[in-house]
Amino acid sequence: MAWIKTGTILNDAHTTRQQILSALGAGFTDLRTSLGKLAGLPKTIAADGAWLREDHRQLHRKLDQALGEIEQLRACCAALSDLVDARTTPPAEPAERQTDPPVAPPRGAQPLPPPVITLDETDAEAPDPVRLRKLLRRAAGISSAKLVCHRDTWAFLLEQTARDPHFRAPGPVDDEHEGRVEVTLSGRSLIAVLLSLFGTSREEDTAKLGDLAMATELYQRIADALENTDSADRYGPQVVIVLDDRAGPAPDEGDEGRAV
Repeated sequence: MAWIKTGTILNDAHTTRQQILSALGAGFTDLRTSLGKLAGLPKTIAADGAWLREDHRQLHRKLDQALGEIEQLRACCAALSDLVDARTTPPAEPAERQTDPPVAPPRGAQPLPPPVITLDETDAEAPDPVRLRKLLRRAAGISSAKLVCHRDTWAFLLEQTARDPHFRAPGPVDDEHEGRVEVTLSGRSLIAVLLSLFGTSREEDTAKLGDLAMATELYQRIADALENTDSADRYGPQVVIVLDDRAGPAPDEGDEGRAV
């Protein structure tokens, strides 16, 4: 009987041992599977992180592009607002002056014919294409230039250059006294200004002599300023273009009454 009990105990122990070993084997298998998953986790995290970083870069680029477009639209709106103000602001009424009554012509006198104005008489120094090419090269090398003129002159300049693909609306237009404005133009915008003014200055329609005079004078002032630049001087003063001619000095008392 003792041998039978001992055999039964040994069989039970063997069975228990097999169950324990099976459980341990299954546990080790699960552990190896979990460790394998954990070993591949850094690669998964790295791949997902790279995708997230690239997505963040794309969103950042789109945001920068949107901000740039908003800034450009703001500048265009400011330029259009200045143009509207220049068009809608009534000119100052001149002071009343005492004028002599008109004198009637003698009886039977024929009225004088109106003067005939030709394009050659309006400006003897019309812009030429060779000089224009040189000025365009000069403008391309300029970072920015300051333009000082009357608000109406700035409105005329906007009308002439707004359709040119090289023109970019400047930043805020600073108001100065006596109706003047100060505008900062880029070199690319100066290229658009030169091309537009060059085309207007060669206008052959005598009904647009006012536009021709404005364009020719603006073109000449800008050309003079650009021709005084030095490409070798990187730290010189900013290019300044001024359209603000003033009256000359008053004559001396001894010169009063002399013929000019």
